[in-house]
Amino acid sequence: MEYIAACDTDAGISKYINQDSVCVKTAETGNGKAALILVCDGMGGLSRGELASAEVIRSFADWFDSEFPFELPDWNWETAARNVISRLRRLNAIMVDYGMHEDIQLGTTATGIIAVDSKFMTFHVGDTRIYKISD
Repeated sequence: MEYIAACDTDAGISKYINQDSVCVKTAETGNGKAALILVCDGMGGLSRGELASAEVIRSFADWFDSEFPFELPDWNWETAARNVISRLRRLNAIMVDYGMHEDIQLGTTATGIIAVDSKFMTFHVGDTRIYKISD
């Protein structure tokens, strides 16, 4: 299966800092092609949304590069879903802790796709949508 991805971000008309972060990674594997596509949008009403969105992107990108290749031989979608939820909860706890220590509030949405060959799963926290377009 071929993957086609495109992205664009914009700070919008009322913000000076673009709080969006995007990750698009693909790999050739023994199981076929794989992809990680993730969009994070820092929560505008909170300070340092750009830090929160970048941290989630970094964590998933690091996972895709360093852990994902070792998980593929025994790939299981249910385990993958539990791992995504666990990672998002861990990141949320880190951000809450950081915010308490710095006396700020920060947060981000996270909307992603993990694809392995012709199968994929989506995940999201927040209000960013994913659309499947076919035929």
